[in-house]
Amino acid sequence: MSTSAPAGSLRARVEAASRPVLQRLHAMPQMVVPLITIVLLAVGVLAPLPVGLAALALVLLFVGWIAYLSWPVASTGGRMWRILIVVLIVALAVVRFQ
Repeated sequence: MSTSAPAGSLRARVEAASRPVLQRLHAMPQMVVPLITIVLLAVGVLAPLPVGLAALALVLLFVGWIAYLSWPVASTGGRMWRILIVVLIVALAVVRFQ
């Protein structure tokens, strides 16, 4: 399985645009990104509705972005987990919205 995308493809453009951000994230202490994600999930569940939905949207965008970038090299099980996590975040937002 090839992991490189054709030069003009959407994937190649997203990967190129993501590279500096990923390098900055990688340079952070190892626990920063998971802690920020946990805090945003807690805010999404506990904060007033507009703030909570914004926090959940940020988590969904981040998880979706990472899932998209890692999709070509993920195993079938890894892909299923990525889909499940995205679905769970969307479900949490829907339940929170009601």
